[in-house]
Amino acid sequence: MSGYPLVYRNLLYPVFDRAIKGRRTIQYLKQAEESQWWEPSQLLSKQLEDLRSIVAYAFQHCAYYRRLWNENGLNPDTLQSIEEFGRYPVLSRDDVRNNRSELRSSVVSNRLTKSTGGSTGEPLVFELCQESNQRRTAMMFRGYDWAKAGLGTRRLLIWGVDLKKRSLLRRWKVALHHRFDNEMVINCFDLSPSTMRAHFQSMQNFRPHAIVAYTNALYEFANFLDANSLVPSGIQSIVVGAEKLYPFQRQRIESLFQAPVFETYGSREFMLIGAECERHSGLHLSMENLYVEIVDDNGKPTPEGIEGNVVVTDLFNRAMPFIRYQNGDRAIAGFQTCPCGRGLPLLRKVVGRQLDVIRTPSGKVIPGEFFPHCFKDYPAIRRFQVRQDRIDQVEIRLVVDSELNASVRLEIEQKVRSTLGCDSLLQIFEVDEIPLTKSGKLQVVVSQLSTNHRQS
Repeated sequence: MSGYPLVYRNLLYPVFDRAIKGRRTIQYLKQAEESQWWEPSQLLSKQLEDLRSIVAYAFQHCAYYRRLWNENGLNPDTLQSIEEFGRYPVLSRDDVRNNRSELRSSVVSNRLTKSTGGSTGEPLVFELCQESNQRRTAMMFRGYDWAKAGLGTRRLLIWGVDLKKRSLLRRWKVALHHRFDNEMVINCFDLSPSTMRAHFQSMQNFRPHAIVAYTNALYEFANFLDANSLVPSGIQSIVVGAEKLYPFQRQRIESLFQAPVFETYGSREFMLIGAECERHSGLHLSMENLYVEIVDDNGKPTPEGIEGNVVVTDLFNRAMPFIRYQNGDRAIAGFQTCPCGRGLPLLRKVVGRQLDVIRTPSGKVIPGEFFPHCFKDYPAIRRFQVRQDRIDQVEIRLVVDSELNASVRLEIEQKVRSTLGCDSLLQIFEVDEIPLTKSGKLQVVVSQLSTNHRQS
């Protein structure tokens, strides 16, 4: 590291963070850089200590937890082990929506209000204390460092942007901020055949060393560049997140940009939950900040190798504690170690969202990841979405660069039908566009089935 990145990381950002903003992000980053090399036993011991602390705090200062845990005969003073913590009730998104005032701490005053992107149609409003926000930012910096895309790196961001109308002063401040951070932003809402060539030229002029992007946006951009024989240069690493990364997407992106892809996993509620290191052996969990579980529908640990619900506890958010919060994602149970030598456990595999499934009247469940694999071999398909409004009907919407001929449409229908079965009506439409979510993500599967159908 040399030049501006070195000055930014060691002088400019620390001064801005500590002296101007009064934050401790760099302090927490340095702690995380040290603790990542601790022995697993030392990390687990510290995690349990912080877990007991946040549970005791929530019991004392949050009316919702105090009432719920009293009703279930749970006393934080007796919490001595991770196994015992598994008896505590799971917190759902609806629980947060319906009990927000009682989930708020009665003593924290300097709090931040955030919300999720609303990819399920219902944004979730929540709150953070300053310490939690700074710690999670530090974890993001550490994860990006593993990909050589950390503080000060010359980066291209292909990301969702705020769609609110900004004043001239606000636009100027945002542009200055990005210049200070040594990055350029491409709005992922603005990726179309008519704009991607201009974005490519802007990228070449900017000459980034790293790309940080939404998975599907970058994959679509890579497909466009490949189809138009546009060859990017100078990219040394790529970080993808916000959406699941499939192996065929990794292969295409790495081939096109001639740079390694580093997968990350996170959510708005917690920021970076896990990230790949240079060994690409899995997602190292941000365990100094979070306690992550994979559980069944009853909140009990899922056997190793079996898919379950992702449940996360934030160890430091004292404004509105998230304790055993089920974030709607699915993952494979079992935590492994990495040959890199870090003591941080590896999350085995993130599967996708709970609602990213298609169901049939016969009770068959088709995981959402079937569809990207089904459509990946058709270059004409630029974007797709599968919708299910009724248990006996599935609709596939395709955005294509050129009209699909009858034989290709029949082939696609036969592929889907072979998995879907014959007890559902299958309709395939070509459309001009498929809207992204408010946060700029592509929702591959949209299920409007009732809760009863989802759980059956």
